[in-house]
Amino acid sequence: ATETEVWGNFYDILVRNAFGNYRDILREVSYNAVMAQFLSFLRNKAFAFEGSYPDENYAREIMQLFTIGLWKLQDDGTPIKDANGEPIPTYDNADIV
Repeated sequence: ATETEVWGNFYDILVRNAFGNYRDILREVSYNAVMAQFLSFLRNKAFAFEGSYPDENYAREIMQLFTIGLWKLQDDGTPIKDANGEPIPTYDNADIV
């Protein structure tokens, strides 16, 4: 398959599930070969198997792109800020690992 065809198939997942169930789109996206390459979980190994920590890129991207995003937000979509005026993250590495 050509690079264009692979991305076309990925796009089709989004079109097919645009008004559907969140679980269905997440399942299809997660099992898609583009995600495996793009998010570097292709050939990723568990700690028990290889003795090294697995790549958490997949978990991080799912949280950023499909669930809670990077920053805590007000109801109007503006970032919630801490006492120093900095946006408050929705998660950190401890939540991913």
